[in-house]
Amino acid sequence: MTIEAHAKPPKRSGFGRGLSAFCYAVSHRPGWVVAVWFVLAATVALTAPSLTRLAAEGQADLLPDDSESLRMAALISRNWPDQTSQSMAVAALFRPGKIEATDRAFARRLGERFRVSGHPRNVLRVLGPESPPEIAERLVSADGTMELLLVPLGSSFVSPAAQEAVAWLQDQARAVDRERPAGLQVLWTGDAVIGRDYMTNVQRSLDRAAMATVVLLLLVLLAVYRSLLLAIVPLVTIGVSLVLARGLLAWLATAGWAVSPLVELFLVAVLFGSGTDFCLFLAWRLGEHWDALDPAGAMEATLRTSSVALLTSAGTVITGLSLMGTTRFKLFSSTGPSVAIGLAMTVVATLTLTPALLILLAKFHPRSFAGLTRRDSGFWDAVGHAVLKRPLLTWLATLGLMLPAALIGLRDHPIQDALTEMPARTPAINSLRLVASKFGQGVLCPLTVVIQTVDPHDNLRDSEGLALIDDASRFLSRNRGLTEVRSATQPLGSTAPLDPARLGSRLTEVNQGFTKMADGASQLRSGLLQGVGKVKAAMVFEDWSANPRGMSPLSASTLGKVEKIPEAASNPLLSVLRLTTSALQGTQNHVDQIKERAPVPLARPKGPDPRVQMLNDLTRAADGAGQIAEGALHAQSEVSKILDDPVGRHALDRLLITPENVRANPALRQSFETYISPDGQLARIDLTPNERMNSGAALDQVLTLRRRLGEYLGDSNWVKVRAGITGTNAQSADLRSLTRRDQYKTWLIVPLGVFVVLLVALRDPWACMNLVATMLLTYCFALGITHLVFVTALGAEGLDWKVPYFLFVLLVAVGVDYNVFLMTRLQEETRLVGVRRGISRAIGHTGGLITSAAAITACSFASFLLSPLGSLRQLGFALAIGIAIDAVLVRPILVPCGHWLMTHPRERNRTGPLVATPTISREGSSSSVS
Repeated sequence: MTIEAHAKPPKRSGFGRGLSAFCYAVSHRPGWVVAVWFVLAATVALTAPSLTRLAAEGQADLLPDDSESLRMAALISRNWPDQTSQSMAVAALFRPGKIEATDRAFARRLGERFRVSGHPRNVLRVLGPESPPEIAERLVSADGTMELLLVPLGSSFVSPAAQEAVAWLQDQARAVDRERPAGLQVLWTGDAVIGRDYMTNVQRSLDRAAMATVVLLLLVLLAVYRSLLLAIVPLVTIGVSLVLARGLLAWLATAGWAVSPLVELFLVAVLFGSGTDFCLFLAWRLGEHWDALDPAGAMEATLRTSSVALLTSAGTVITGLSLMGTTRFKLFSSTGPSVAIGLAMTVVATLTLTPALLILLAKFHPRSFAGLTRRDSGFWDAVGHAVLKRPLLTWLATLGLMLPAALIGLRDHPIQDALTEMPARTPAINSLRLVASKFGQGVLCPLTVVIQTVDPHDNLRDSEGLALIDDASRFLSRNRGLTEVRSATQPLGSTAPLDPARLGSRLTEVNQGFTKMADGASQLRSGLLQGVGKVKAAMVFEDWSANPRGMSPLSASTLGKVEKIPEAASNPLLSVLRLTTSALQGTQNHVDQIKERAPVPLARPKGPDPRVQMLNDLTRAADGAGQIAEGALHAQSEVSKILDDPVGRHALDRLLITPENVRANPALRQSFETYISPDGQLARIDLTPNERMNSGAALDQVLTLRRRLGEYLGDSNWVKVRAGITGTNAQSADLRSLTRRDQYKTWLIVPLGVFVVLLVALRDPWACMNLVATMLLTYCFALGITHLVFVTALGAEGLDWKVPYFLFVLLVAVGVDYNVFLMTRLQEETRLVGVRRGISRAIGHTGGLITSAAAITACSFASFLLSPLGSLRQLGFALAIGIAIDAVLVRPILVPCGHWLMTHPRERNRTGPLVATPTISREGSSSSVS
């Protein structure tokens, strides 16, 4: 290795003078520096709150407040506080044969234990055998082998409060376990139980990663430094930085700073990975300036020549991580800036604590630095020469090797399913699958539609509002992806109880009334006409009795004034007349007997005959009854046609509930209280999907329901409303949509931010573009290889949704710092010896450093492979692949060849010979290069 010796040091600016003063203070006061850092770390460790607990609480609030699912959940919580919850614990009592009476008695006993006074405050209620019958019946499976006890909780499924409540419930179950009938199994599941297991796995991942990282880094550092004491220096620096960063973030969290459980995991990985790289870079440069007689002076020179490159490298990482704060998903927006704070603290420690420790080590154990001053093997010099023999061909060959996997990475479709990333043998997951097989996939992940009036004067309790709720409920019931729909108009999931209140049912009753009316009117008409006939017969008989010989039975003088009897009644009348005529012609003796019995002789009244008027009135009444019968028959015929026609039945399939209906049916009032807010401005519809919790199909179903329901209600002619959907799957759907938008934003913002930092440091736009482009290619390549391994080879459903995002940010931000080491040295060498030789020498000088740094970072992220969570295993593998391919292909081959191809045309236009510059080798001999 060589460094440049300048005959005349350049004139220093204000920044240069400040940097020199800083370097002098750190190098010549190492004891004070170490003491300050250690005292500060001990104080923070003893006084700071627990970041682990605060991070777990932060995991509960990841979505922004304006997300649809959260807004609807807030409305439900305010208007139906006794029917809402944030998570649920489920105790499933299972007997393979069939639940017995003793099992149900045990279920009641268990429910009583859960309801005892002194239970955790977030235990809202207990649903089980003691619940109302309509609820208790639903908690028993159709085959009778399982009964559920549901315990809604008032805290998020991953919060520490929910974990404490689950632990208390399980303690209560263990307290009565001796009473459990033989053969009865008590299985625990629900999102609160699954969340408890998830957070346990996160903590287990953190513990394993921390232990594995320290061990792996120590092995790599031993191979690099060949000294245990020298290898411990970076670990001590990072350890102190980690303690301070955790304490600072914990205090910030208490002040409102958002943190998530992944913050601790990434703090360990990034700080040990990148922080150790910074320490390695500093130690590597110290080897170039090493002077065993004056270690403080060597360190001062090292800090002066290396601080800018180190700050530039750290600046790209910190900028990339900080730009994650521009996203809206709190898991991303909180993790990036938090890790950036920790990394900034690590940079400060690297520039102060690490030099102080190295100086103290040099004073007390100088032999530890023997490995830093050993001669290079020359391997990377050979690589540098070989790469630039045919730069274009080498560049194309490298691209050809990486592009196929990169194209696979671009076509990857990640999945968002917390159940698939959990270990397959997780008891809560297996219990959930069993419950789903008995009750349906969506029984523990219901959805709720919230309907809200646009105009505050509208009321969903009115007939129009109820008709709209009924229309929406029946519209949702036709969706094949839902197994049950419950609302104010179908509280038990069926429309049957309110079918009599539908227009079709009511019109059917009207039609039956028309039929009865027609029958009654026909009977009335027939009776009236028969009465008219009888009266006329009596009149004829009376006239004939008064003058049996002087008139005929149908004399014109008597009957001529009677209105004509309708033709339809001729047969009854003729029948009566025939009977009367027969009686009259039968015997004279009968007539004489009638006369003798009459107390007063019959006489004809004077004036208009009232009997004739009565006959006329009866005749008109009979005619009116006939018209009523005819009209009723016609109406009945028309209504029957409407009811029999499918179009008519569909048009009349509307609900009409009046106040009279509510008064007559008290159950309606209870249904309204359950599903409609007291002010009538809100209504809810509960849905039971048939898709598995958090599956891709379940999330797609939420988006489809939102779109279709919005279109349906938008076309409604009833009350103007807006609707939203909430629930477990709805929150996951919002999360997926949000993370996709954030990822698109990150693909633009992070590379742009890194490009700006590189541009400020390198002042070469083409070189900066080359670096960013190669890191994007590395990202796609690593993602494609990870897809081939985990999805194609190992059979996973897909890559977890967190993998592409974190892989992108970490590779672009963290991976660029290696290239900064290369490019800063490349620019130094190019100014001395030209582009071709400068590139070759830069590869030779930085090859060992960057390869060692990449090995350290790859080992740090490879510790994720020990995690029980599939998402972290995938991410750790992808990061290790990305960093390895960067060290093997991108940094020593693709970047130098690309830089040559972009700068070679400009290099050929340069005129004038290069001035020979003296250099000093490690051995102290001087030489000149051209």
